[in-house]
Amino acid sequence: MATGVLILGASGMLGQALTRACRKRGIDAVGVARRAHPMVDLTIDSLDDAALTQAIEQTRPGVVINAAALVNLTACEADPGGAYRINARLPALLANLSREHGFQLVQISTDHFYAGDGAALHDEIAPVQLLNEYARTKFAGEAFALTAPGAWVLRTNLVGFRAEPAQPTFVEWALDGLTRRQPMTLFSDYFTSSIAVRLFADLLLDALPQRPSGLLNLASREAASKQTFIELLAHVAGLDAGACSIGSVAALPGARRADSLGLDVRRAETLLGRAMPALSDTIAALMSEYNERKSCVTTASST
Repeated sequence: MATGVLILGASGMLGQALTRACRKRGIDAVGVARRAHPMVDLTIDSLDDAALTQAIEQTRPGVVINAAALVNLTACEADPGGAYRINARLPALLANLSREHGFQLVQISTDHFYAGDGAALHDEIAPVQLLNEYARTKFAGEAFALTAPGAWVLRTNLVGFRAEPAQPTFVEWALDGLTRRQPMTLFSDYFTSSIAVRLFADLLLDALPQRPSGLLNLASREAASKQTFIELLAHVAGLDAGACSIGSVAALPGARRADSLGLDVRRAETLLGRAMPALSDTIAALMSEYNERKSCVTTASST
């Protein structure tokens, strides 16, 4: 790739994976986040218009990938204005900067737009349901991003590791609970097309030279319940899920959650010329990274 990539949210789960993938491929990538991190080159607040504009003017990227977002549903409900500033206003500002500076905007969106139809797979034109502030602000962010020439918006459901004990990811929480044999409730009625974040980062970078645009689902090719996901994760990891119980996502307090998040990825398969990962591929990728991380911790503790 001849042009550089600016990655917003480089300290997050996806931002880390994208920055590592770029570095591995020899792509000139600049990681941006509000706090210091090994994957962060520029420490700025992306919500500061002047600081963000200056960063783009200094780095002159060919592509800007916006992986910055407020994804916690409870936090979005508690502060709708804050959710809007991150999830919607930031893509709007980036769209304007894209027109001024000529970079391609890649906006990472979500799958929290569908409910009530189980494991159905939804294509890019399926009707959406905006049930909470997270969904509303992310959907607005899509619309704002798509005002930029050649913008590419990706709907997905990402799983992986962030290595921040105070804020474990879903997979980190699940593996820790399984390892400790802690009681966990597995939702049998909450379906996603989850993809390992490492696989997603590689697929995104594989497609980027084609300059894709518009809205695209980039995820696993099948939808599975969270119950199935964790039970398969436990099986592959050699862990006992006997302490788990089965429940319904509808029993969770707070904002109503979309529960049928399956994504139809046939357009992505056509774009890339290959099948998207299955659930088993995502579990295998997660376990590979999990074992790598354990090995690094063991090596570090023995030196």
